Amino acid sequence: MSSVIETSPASSKLVWAGRILSGVTIAFLLFDGVIHLTKVAPVVQAFAQLGFPMRLAVALGLLEIVCVALYGYPRTAILGGICLTGYLGGAVAMQLRVGNPLFGETLFPVYVGFLVWGGLYLREPRLRALLPLSRVWGRARSRKMLWVASLTSALPVVIVLFGSVVKLIKVEGVVEGFRQAGFPEQLIVTIGIIELVCTLTYMIPPTRVLGAILMTGLLGGAVATNLRVGNPGWILPALVGALVWGGLLLRDRSLRALVAGRPKSLTPLD
Repeated sequence: MSSVIETSPASSKLVWAGRILSGVTIAFLLFDGVIHLTKVAPVVQAFAQLGFPMRLAVALGLLEIVCVALYGYPRTAILGGICLTGYLGGAVAMQLRVGNPLFGETLFPVYVGFLVWGGLYLREPRLRALLPLSRVWGRARSRKMLWVASLTSALPVVIVLFGSVVKLIKVEGVVEGFRQAGFPEQLIVTIGIIELVCTLTYMIPPTRVLGAILMTGLLGGAVATNLRVGNPGWILPALVGALVWGGLLLRDRSLRALVAGRPKSLTPLD
């Protein structure tokens, strides 16, 4: 498989469609970030309904704005998309916990995620070569680097697969953990299946990048769940997410160049 992503320039129609999708997404998420900072009444009500500490509103607003800024700048747009995926995954988890309508509030962050990646997909030909199936895959420069990359990718796979299995068999500690986090017990197996699907997608070479995106959203939900109850354990899923992408970036210099914005190929929004 080729180690260089060779793509034809995006057509002007695709570029403009991507700009529009990305522009709409940026406008919405910036607005959402600002109202978190100002703590307007709907935000206060939403935090109370979701059981999320109001003291985190400003921090979440700042985090959202930083992610949007990364996404809006062409050279860091892919990195911004990854960060926003984790953020939106946390939003899904919080909606799921309180049992909001599945196709309404619960999956709304997923719809926004489609806009995030849809805009990038249309604007960036190299991303279209990686999603949904990778047509190219650049190997690491040395066998040693390949081994390091493989081990880095294996760690999150083992951790998430283990988490999936213990949920599927409903070990006592998992059931108690769900109760403490305020999640309905009937969601344990469902979340275990989601974890399994995301991990398997990440393990299959042609769908590694798609799997990494899915796992980022999943781990973002774990971070938000721990933050809500003041558990410092949120650091673990954040580190696992870093390993998910670290393994891919160590393995593939073409993907590394894409995430780092080298060479510049994303079109500006203006």
